[in-house]
Amino acid sequence: MKENVDLDKLPFAEYAAIMAEIGARKHGNPDTAKLSFEELVSSDMTFSEIEAGYGEETAINAGIARDPDTRELTAEDFARMRPAIEVEPDLVEKSLRRKCKENPSGKSYTTVYIDNDLLQHFLDEAGPDWHKRLNDTLRKAVFGDEQA
Repeated sequence: MKENVDLDKLPFAEYAAIMAEIGARKHGNPDTAKLSFEELVSSDMTFSEIEAGYGEETAINAGIARDPDTRELTAEDFARMRPAIEVEPDLVEKSLRRKCKENPSGKSYTTVYIDNDLLQHFLDEAGPDWHKRLNDTLRKAVFGDEQA
């Protein structure tokens, strides 16, 4: 096995083969013959079986290698890549604009984080209409008594 190798810079197949060797030494039964990574990928071993003998990392890598829709990107692939804003500017702009969902009642739906003790105060008051009580309290705080 290569010593002092930067694993993050290796192509997937080389990285996976090295990790399989390491996993076999760490997790495997010394009396059991070890398969190469390529043999693991082409074997009919399950994820659990590979994990038991070679470790989780190797089992995951074998699953990736077995996936027919997975391939390693080449330098040409990376050269062709463009930021999403260049390719689909309208779609990106739309996803960046956050709008509240409006309904005919003139109210909007949004998510607001409030402290637990404040929420509990409105939940503990009598009646199920805590949203209305919270809305009325906010209206009074923002606009004063004249709009409450």
